[in-house]
Amino acid sequence: SPAGKVQETLQERYRLVSLLGSGSIGSVYSGTRLADGAPVRLPEPWHGISPTEGIVVLPQPNGTHVPLEIVLVDKVSRGCAGIIQLLEWVELPSNFLLVQECP
Repeated sequence: SPAGKVQETLQERYRLVSLLGSGSIGSVYSGTRLADGAPVRLPEPWHGISPTEGIVVLPQPNGTHVPLEIVLVDKVSRGCAGIIQLLEWVELPSNFLLVQECP
């Protein structure tokens, strides 16, 4: 299934290391990007933000639709060393996953 392929691809690129914290909307883990060993932070195993949870989804110039959170995090993290950088985001079948640096 496409979801299985996406999850498999994520598991080939990232390894979860330890729990950073837990809250009302889930848990966040520290992890490692396997390609270069860079530390990252990820939501609980492949749980992300979902448009069905009332999150505003904005159309982008390339025709895709992404949650407002992704657009805003991407905008504020560019060129600002004091903000955790968005390394990538992945669209899963029912939600979006944000991969961020873990300073």
